[in-house]
Amino acid sequence: MKRLPALAVAAAIFAAACSYQPLDDPGLGELGLTSTVYAADGSILAQWHAEEDRVLVGYDDLPQHLIDAIVAIEDERFWVHAGIDLKSVARALVQNIEAGTIVQGGSTITQQYLKNVLLTPEVTADRKIEEATLALRLEENLTKEEILERYANTVYLGGGAYGVGAAAAHYFGKQVDELSLPESAMLAGLIQSPSRTDPYRHPAAALERRRVVLNKMAELGWITAETATTADSVDLRLAPPQPPEQMRYPYFTEEVKRMLLDEPALGATPTDRYNALFRGGLRIFTTLDPLTQDAAEQAVTATIPEDGPSAALVSIEPRSGYVRAVVGGADFYDPADPVAQFNLATQGLRQTGSAFKPFVLAAALEHGLTLTSTFSGGSSIVISTSSGPWQVENYGGANFGNLTLLDGTVWSVNVVYAQVVDAVGPQAVVDIARAAGITSELQPFHAVALGAQEATVIDMASAYATFAAEGIHISPIFVTSIETAGGINIYDAVPVVTEAIDRGVAQQVTAALSEVVARGTGARAGIGRPVAGKTGTSQEHRDAWFVGYTPELATAVWVGFPEAQISMAPPTTSITVTGGSWPAQIWGQFTASALVGTGFGRLATADLGDLIAVDIDVSTGLLAGPLCPRENVQRVFLPANEVPSVICHIHNPQGFVAIGSGEVPQLIGQGIAGAVHLAEEAGYRVSVEYAEAGQLPDGTVFNQVPSPGEPAQSGSTINILVSGPEPGTEFPSVVGYPFQQALARLEEIGAKFDLRFEAESDPDDARRRTGVVWKQDPAGGALNEGTIVLWVNP
Repeated sequence: MKRLPALAVAAAIFAAACSYQPLDDPGLGELGLTSTVYAADGSILAQWHAEEDRVLVGYDDLPQHLIDAIVAIEDERFWVHAGIDLKSVARALVQNIEAGTIVQGGSTITQQYLKNVLLTPEVTADRKIEEATLALRLEENLTKEEILERYANTVYLGGGAYGVGAAAAHYFGKQVDELSLPESAMLAGLIQSPSRTDPYRHPAAALERRRVVLNKMAELGWITAETATTADSVDLRLAPPQPPEQMRYPYFTEEVKRMLLDEPALGATPTDRYNALFRGGLRIFTTLDPLTQDAAEQAVTATIPEDGPSAALVSIEPRSGYVRAVVGGADFYDPADPVAQFNLATQGLRQTGSAFKPFVLAAALEHGLTLTSTFSGGSSIVISTSSGPWQVENYGGANFGNLTLLDGTVWSVNVVYAQVVDAVGPQAVVDIARAAGITSELQPFHAVALGAQEATVIDMASAYATFAAEGIHISPIFVTSIETAGGINIYDAVPVVTEAIDRGVAQQVTAALSEVVARGTGARAGIGRPVAGKTGTSQEHRDAWFVGYTPELATAVWVGFPEAQISMAPPTTSITVTGGSWPAQIWGQFTASALVGTGFGRLATADLGDLIAVDIDVSTGLLAGPLCPRENVQRVFLPANEVPSVICHIHNPQGFVAIGSGEVPQLIGQGIAGAVHLAEEAGYRVSVEYAEAGQLPDGTVFNQVPSPGEPAQSGSTINILVSGPEPGTEFPSVVGYPFQQALARLEEIGAKFDLRFEAESDPDDARRRTGVVWKQDPAGGALNEGTIVLWVNP
């Protein structure tokens, strides 16, 4: 009697085959689709979904070997039957009769598809009859290709992935059209039992099931036996398993999500936009460049100690507004960090310090001042304002005497800028800053000139990009276009372009900021190509900035403690952090790495004309003499009628230098090679000592005894002090550099090195950064003792 239910089912199925009506296309049922976010190079950044992870693919996107693998293992007569496979039904009938119940249904791909979108997964007689009837009706309306496409988009393949599009990304980090034969066979093999053949948890079972699929394809003649054997020998190469909902480059990607939830193109209401983003299967194309992003993250990691402050970075293309990199914190997913998911780059408002001075400079130039306009650079000044007296002091109490607006910028002289903002008015500064790209609220108070008000890192990068683009501001762009699951474009980025600053004014600002890097407070950001930028340090070293640009990239770097206003000075930090220290170092390493292989563009440069180079003892504001402490001496350029005539008498008693028959040449400001050449040409010997000299570039002569112009006996010795460590005593940091450039730097100091061509742990990173040093031991700054080991991506 147990055979009767099975025979009844078989009879009903055969009866259904004789009489049916066409069935309308059920599509994908009520199931949601996964939206995919792409980087500028086409790689996947994130996939967003609500209940199901699903990436819609078209039939033309499916590789032929994936189509063959699915059909071979699931329904080998798919292309010839009419929706039900009578041969499979007959085979199942025998097994059901023997079991006395429904254990096999002979389901075709068409039947499985209907089960996925219309029916329940139960195995009953009524359900099998309904499934078969609907399959026959469906094949009357849809082609085989259309049915297979819908099946491929609805089948569950484990790991939360519905459809082959989501599965290709989940298991292999690829788009479906990039799958190889072994990968396609593995996905097809998952259909029968995704949990038992999960390649992460059960790799041996996954490989065995893959072999079954490959052998079946060979048996059907769809691949050769040799091809099957070769494919079977390929190792299981899976994408690194991702913790739930973790995105690649999450600070950038989360900002994209936040912006799109407010984007009207995705819907009129918040609910509409949410459904579009998490259930609509959108394809979202962004501006992020993974190589540039990696360079940013590596520069931060290489510079900031593990127990140090946080850093944020944004890099923008000045001529397009494309945001190429965002570092918003150390680790977006760190459960121990209470501010981990607060984006320091786009949400954090911090005082900018002197990094705000270029907007004051632009306002001054628009009001008719020039780079050669001179101001008092004394150690302090009191300005009368509408809110009362405003007392301003220079950093470290430095006294520069009189100096030009150019050198007031180069050496970031607060007293000069206090006079400038008073001359042009704070409202003019606020207007320039807003036009350039600062969106935070700014009040027209005098202190705005010294960065006492707050801005975000992205705003600072965007505003400096305006200078780089010669006065044209383009609002930052994160997303270039969006397509629906059906390939319909619903959004194209339209650049918001404004002529924010007069072109000539912007060029003069760039000329001044180029000098900041060439010889001023931003010297550590020099990378051997045209660079303009400005340092910024807030009160008590609570915030430190370097914002700068080349013609190709404008980048802002902020360093500080996000949780509070904490001073970055010992013992809290290993050094006293200023904008010219860690921020400038991060900027320099990042930009050098990001622009590897990019030709040099041009930036405007300052015309010093008839200005005269003068060394000032900033503790007295007088001409520096041979005994002035080296840390007090700064070089400025002044008109002839503004050059001080009194030598610093505090450190240099009259008659200290002996009378001789020669006149000592000017060596201060020269590189060491040039200084030695000039001295020897004038008939003098040279004695060299090295010492730290604040923010001067290494290798620069910053003091000499006797001083320039002093009488000295021909053949006597000039003692020069040169900034930085003695060459060859320390290993440089070369992480992020092309290995040829790294080796050249090491050879210059006579260092021994061991070069190892080994790939980074992430194969995608290694492939994108071929030939780049990704690790060194010991780190930069260590004594040049023994051998330095460099690891290079092959």
